[in-house]
Amino acid sequence: MLINFRVKNFLSFMDEVEFTALATLERQHRERIFSTASLGLKVLPVAAFFGGNGSGKSNLFKALKYARRMVLQASNKPEDGTEREPFRLDPDCLTAPSEFGFDILLGDQVYRYAFSVSDEFVESESLCFLNGDRERTIFKRERQSGQDGWTSTSFDILKLPKEEREFLGFKTRDTLPNQLFLAAIRGRKIPVLEAVANWFRTRLVLLDPQSEFRAVEVGLLKADNFKSYCVASLMRAGTGISHIQTTPVDLDSIPMDEESKAKMLKHLEAGKDDGILLLRGPSRSRFIVRRQAGVIEVLRITTDHQGVDGGKVSFELSSESDGTERLIDLLPAFYELTSAETDRVFFIDELDRSLHTHLTRGLIESYLATRTPASRTQLFFTTHDPLLLDQDLLRRDEVWFLDKQENGHSKLTALSDFKGVRYDKNIRKNYLLGRFAGVPAMRSLPRRVEEVVSPQ
Repeated sequence: MLINFRVKNFLSFMDEVEFTALATLERQHRERIFSTASLGLKVLPVAAFFGGNGSGKSNLFKALKYARRMVLQASNKPEDGTEREPFRLDPDCLTAPSEFGFDILLGDQVYRYAFSVSDEFVESESLCFLNGDRERTIFKRERQSGQDGWTSTSFDILKLPKEEREFLGFKTRDTLPNQLFLAAIRGRKIPVLEAVANWFRTRLVLLDPQSEFRAVEVGLLKADNFKSYCVASLMRAGTGISHIQTTPVDLDSIPMDEESKAKMLKHLEAGKDDGILLLRGPSRSRFIVRRQAGVIEVLRITTDHQGVDGGKVSFELSSESDGTERLIDLLPAFYELTSAETDRVFFIDELDRSLHTHLTRGLIESYLATRTPASRTQLFFTTHDPLLLDQDLLRRDEVWFLDKQENGHSKLTALSDFKGVRYDKNIRKNYLLGRFAGVPAMRSLPRRVEEVVSPQ
């Protein structure tokens, strides 16, 4: 679970901003708050980020995405830069490092991982056990006088066998100056280090409006439960879809030139059975090409609607609305979120893109209805939809505002930080009146001035 995230000097974040998923003493919706008596933690299952255009909502998403990429990118070259994007409106920030920090819960242990980067180098990196306010360092590196410096006690706390300890010592010297140690060591199966690195790889799921958690096509092929979930969700959403299925078609149906088709077939024939390729046509049509028992099969995603005579009428997925297609692409994520077994953290940028407000709310409500004090999944999302500002849906500590300041930097504030906000207050009305933050100060557009053309 994500307990805390901090970022400084990255994109529109000049000063450090901090998001915490730790629950306040608020009593609303306590039944869904994750609780662990051994650590004394109460962790929120959801957080919504509101703000005007350009306020920094997507930049918060991008900060997480950048940090995740740095942890997973082990193939750096010595001459590569870090590709960080500092706050550009203050010249001092161009040379100051960009800083990132995470507190994450794995099992019954909280870890604090932090790093900072300049344009060319990793300036610092550290990993600690976190118990309350007490930190116990696992490792710490800091760039000094042009060289990486490591604390002499790095890794001692892990009490590793001599061979693994010597290997870690070698890797500290082998890690490139523009590379995170957590990235360099990933895959080496060193306890604790591997677990933290894998949290970024398998537990932190970042979805922008163009990305998918898992392609719905694969889910339709492999899981009957998922297929039933999709159909039930689409029917409840009022899309008119009574069934979604994969329909066999000829290879010629794929909108692809012959040379590309030949390369695709060669790739599938060279692989193992059950090899799958997913293709998207120019008109939003979707295909699955797979090799099964040595035979190449082409499937097209179709939907069924009920005709006026009660019969079944099939449509291409490309015939559905943008909102319906967006919902279909979100369903694998929400199917995972409602599982009692998973502990993934989903951050969805612009959750409400192309969705009606009632549908967006329905997705959130369906997720929250499955949460208990033992549930470890989390859903964080950015949105423009003020109708979600409802204390019957979200607690005050689950609502966050991003606001652009006069000098262009973004500020992050929780609704629970504002005094005098009662549990029965109409927070939507007060938000739109500008009493919190995150509302753009929109003035009327300028009137067009017609040019006067002088006669020749």
